[in-house]
Amino acid sequence: MTRGGPDSHASGETRNDFSGRAESVFMARDIHDLTFVSGGGPQASHVPWQVPAAPASFVNRRAELARLGSALGNRDGAQVVVCEGPRGIGKTALLRQGAAALSDRFPGGQFYFEFPQVDAGKRGDADLAVTAFLRKLGVNGKYLPNTYDERVAEFRTLTRDTATLVVLEGAEEPAQVRALIPSGAGSAVLVASDGPSLAELELDGARSMTLRPLEPEDGRKLLLDMCDGTIDPDDRHCRDAADRLVAACHGLPLAIVMVATRLRRQLSPDVRALAEELEDEKRRLAGMGVSAHLTLSATFGLTYRRLSDAASTAYRALGSWPGPHIDGGLAASITGGREEDTRTWLRELVDANLIEEFAADRYRFRHELIRLDARDRAHHQDPAEERQARLRRGLDRYLVLMAFADHAVMGVRTRITDTAALMAGAADPFDGDQRRALDRLDDEREAIVELASAAAHAGFPDHAWQIAEMATALYMNVRYINDWVRTGTIGADAARTAGNPRAEARLRAAVSRPLTDLGKLDQAGEQLDRALEAVEHVDDLMLRSSVHEFHGRYLDYVDPERAIGAYDRARELSEHVARTAASVEEQRNGRRGAALAVYFRGRAHAAADRLDVADAELTDALGRFRALADERMAARVRVSLGRLHQRVGRLRDASRELNDAVRALRGGKHKYYAAEACEILADIHAELGARDETRRHLADALAIYEECGSPRARTVRARLEELGDNGD
Repeated sequence: MTRGGPDSHASGETRNDFSGRAESVFMARDIHDLTFVSGGGPQASHVPWQVPAAPASFVNRRAELARLGSALGNRDGAQVVVCEGPRGIGKTALLRQGAAALSDRFPGGQFYFEFPQVDAGKRGDADLAVTAFLRKLGVNGKYLPNTYDERVAEFRTLTRDTATLVVLEGAEEPAQVRALIPSGAGSAVLVASDGPSLAELELDGARSMTLRPLEPEDGRKLLLDMCDGTIDPDDRHCRDAADRLVAACHGLPLAIVMVATRLRRQLSPDVRALAEELEDEKRRLAGMGVSAHLTLSATFGLTYRRLSDAASTAYRALGSWPGPHIDGGLAASITGGREEDTRTWLRELVDANLIEEFAADRYRFRHELIRLDARDRAHHQDPAEERQARLRRGLDRYLVLMAFADHAVMGVRTRITDTAALMAGAADPFDGDQRRALDRLDDEREAIVELASAAAHAGFPDHAWQIAEMATALYMNVRYINDWVRTGTIGADAARTAGNPRAEARLRAAVSRPLTDLGKLDQAGEQLDRALEAVEHVDDLMLRSSVHEFHGRYLDYVDPERAIGAYDRARELSEHVARTAASVEEQRNGRRGAALAVYFRGRAHAAADRLDVADAELTDALGRFRALADERMAARVRVSLGRLHQRVGRLRDASRELNDAVRALRGGKHKYYAAEACEILADIHAELGARDETRRHLADALAIYEECGSPRARTVRARLEELGDNGD
């Protein structure tokens, strides 16, 4: 546009000339007020609000919402938060709830995009999202920049002046997220990721949140909310069935929603029948669905189908492993592959949110229902022979771990398992450290029970009894008595199946201890009778000594005078071994067996009120264990001496012995025996009228007994309640 020169202006004339090319030309004179209305350019007044509404039923997640609140809106730049977890854990619901709760922090509006699945294992790229966002900002048609980079730059330009929220679902690559970060101060991007991992974004300052399953109370609330009155909370039977349904769902929100939907769609909902169905692991996943095609297995299948062939095979292999967790070496054994290849597919499964690394080189499934899915796929896709071979390889590897742990914890002792053969040529994962080995056995507590059972049922009785025998290294120190009963009984029966009377006698004698602790004296006596029968013709003096010792400990409860005779027999046999054994190790084993017999005989004399004899016997036993450098048993003898001193009124001596014993036992993680000492200390302080100290020691004992599942917990809890009721 060209205006006339000075002469034409002075004459009052206006001349408009135009040359060149343009889409539109505007010519005017004396413009006072002008408004442009674009047919496709950006409109600054357009504020998007795209995030879908939060679900009507949303329970708890207060901690996660608080973390979102603290992470967003408090920085000069833009913050990225990645919400991780398996499918169905509630990531979408959390982010939508967070977007609604924090809406006032984002005056620039809220964008939402779910990356579409474009073909197998691939999702759409960020260009789809940024183009959609620009259109929502009013940039349409020919006004859209020509290239992807220009479109990303335009999005950043249009969001630079105000805080804006972007919510993304299904992102698989960090680049998809980086392109969609608004540039305005206080802006944020919330990402729900099913995998692969977006951990690379943390290098740019992103935060990650991993969602965990709902607690039972929250799961129950979600189920009741979603059932629309189908479950009557005032009906005790309905409440119990609802709790069973929630337990079957293991806190997975999607599973709970599917169960509620199934109940709502039934013409005559039967909560108890559905609970019974879902308690059967073989029917559980199929039962958690709305239709034949909309099931929990189908949901997990979306992730499974994207795995590589190696990772999908490994997923099924891990699902058929009975234990709750694995390490890298065990995973390689199960799959039959090389350890370096194993690391690759383990990483892929971690990135897919199917398993997680919960400790260094220790892995477990992200959720119990994912484990069931993997097991079901193995059952339907892999031949039975291959599943058997995987179990055998895994059990072989597991026995090596157990052998090293047993030796580190217990040192020289009577063993039937040939631990030397198991450990030959293998590296000690504990470097002989007793505490590390006992900690690992404690971590393996659930696995030990499951693997002994699985080995016995799969036709591997030798593996079953060896696991059970070496597990006593845990049970004799931490005293999980219910686990001990189950594992020991499985092992003893497996040893009988394998035709190994030595192993059977060893395990039946040992399992009498937890049975006695539980007050099941008839069962304990039956196990000992079978142990004595099995060992009668066995040429193993130390084993026979051990069985007589366990028999004496049972007789302490039913016939104390006969118990003395059993301990005398155990001592004679052990001392004979100590005198005549060819190896130093066998001699030491004999000395330790004799020390045990003296110790338990001293306790039997104390129970019979022969206190002077008991004092002499216990003092003798303490010297024997100190000579053997057996700190655990020396501390146990000091507990018995402390009790003896208390009975005769030597409270100062009793307190000294007991406090020293507690320190030694706790330092070595021998919790159960520390609890016994705490109880006696409580008795002493009760005599002295020191109520606070009495309560403290009883509380310490109760915590240990509850953790170990001991029936002593009821007695100690009652004493604490009595002190509380009568306290100041």
